[in-house]
Amino acid sequence: MRAIALLAAAIAVLFVPSSAASGRQKPYVLTALADIGTVYWRYDCVHFHSPEWSLGVRMFDTATTKVTYRLGRLTRRVTLQPDEPAVWFRFRPERRRGLSFVQATEPGTLRASVRVTFGSDDCQSYVPPRVSVQLYPR
Repeated sequence: MRAIALLAAAIAVLFVPSSAASGRQKPYVLTALADIGTVYWRYDCVHFHSPEWSLGVRMFDTATTKVTYRLGRLTRRVTLQPDEPAVWFRFRPERRRGLSFVQATEPGTLRASVRVTFGSDDCQSYVPPRVSVQLYPR
């Protein structure tokens, strides 16, 4: 029985790729938006002919927020609730993308805009993409 367990562990180590070996890295914090949430980024510079990047969003425990993701002509809209797991947008090779946030609460509507531009060398955690953040208070 112990031999089977050791064999299973050895197979898992040999054939289950780590995130570093697979090229898909763990998420890195890109920016945090006051009273809204955190924007993450990650990269995959191994599986495709050119680097691809992904953005993710996780809301703080505040209010329901409408998020719009823009990538060229592609637009995706999602409504996120507080304390939901992070939402990730697909890996894509395009370098420019944007996120818009609208959060309506009793005191007023809070809006934010995040613009991200990836460079050809943005395949390391210590080389984050260029980011521009606008926050429009209530």
